[in-house]
Amino acid sequence: MASLNSSLEVAEVAGETSPETNAFQPADRLFTAGFVGLLVTQFLTAVNDNAFRWLIIGIGKQYVPDESRIAFVLMAGTACFVLPYILLAAPAGYLADRFSKRSVIVGCKIAEIIIMSLGAAAILFGSPDRPQSLPLLFVVVALMGAQSALFAPAKLGCIPEMLREEKISSANGALGLVTVVAVVVGTAIGNLLSDATVPFGHHHWWLNAATLIGIGIVGWIASLPIRTPPAANPSRRFPWDAARQTVRDMRALVATRAMLRVALGIAFFWSLGTLANLNIDQFAMEGGATLQRQVIPLLISLVVGVGLGSVCAGIWSGGRVELGILPLGAAVISVAAALLFTVQGTFVDP
Repeated sequence: MASLNSSLEVAEVAGETSPETNAFQPADRLFTAGFVGLLVTQFLTAVNDNAFRWLIIGIGKQYVPDESRIAFVLMAGTACFVLPYILLAAPAGYLADRFSKRSVIVGCKIAEIIIMSLGAAAILFGSPDRPQSLPLLFVVVALMGAQSALFAPAKLGCIPEMLREEKISSANGALGLVTVVAVVVGTAIGNLLSDATVPFGHHHWWLNAATLIGIGIVGWIASLPIRTPPAANPSRRFPWDAARQTVRDMRALVATRAMLRVALGIAFFWSLGTLANLNIDQFAMEGGATLQRQVIPLLISLVVGVGLGSVCAGIWSGGRVELGILPLGAAVISVAAALLFTVQGTFVDP
């Protein structure tokens, strides 16, 4: 869900602008070749993120026959993907300022192809007899998370550089929509690949390689039409004190009470979303599921719910910031979670 959270944030431009940047005129129509390229790039990035993550979760569960340790596999896989967003926040912002955002996006797509190649190799050469096989898969998941973390600021920041101000809201909505769809598609692909390549991703191993690397290559091609101004701040220095910078950013956030409340609300919501995302897999297995593909309908329902809730929130807000719908959303989450407790026995047809 980390890939969905970052994409729904408001795009902003950071740093100073050069004369060359000012000469670049944002488009007055939404679906330019560059913005369509960005949408396709984001879609394929989110597809690959989720496909690879759920593929590794399915394979990782095969490495852990003890059911009591499966929860650890789910937690570790998610943590490896999410932690780079925290650890690389400052370097990611540096890249988006120091270089043109197009260069960062294209570079991240090339990195994705390399990482997916490493992932396919790690799956192929993994074995239950090698204790390092599962940790190696988690390392590749972390690399994929790092690539996505570095990609996010450039992706979001290039929108106001490509489009006029009145188009930014629509652009963010379109980006969020394709991300929701991509999460659904990627989740389905990952679970289907996990079943199709049992055991340990070795059977028909080429399916994993062709799918993951192929999506990466198509995403790189889609990123080429993207056009952005030159670097916003080409003289910016690399934040070697990234940890201190993160601490300073957190202090600035805490100093602004309104922003702190917003940040805590977002963190709370996405923490619940991640928890639900992880528990659904176990929930389905305890309900009679024996294959990863049987988890797909429940995962899709979760993502579709996020999408429908976002649409309803936009409609009910009536073009303004409406905080009154937050208690309603929290109440629905609470009731739905309580209702899940009443589900007993087998509800998945094996």
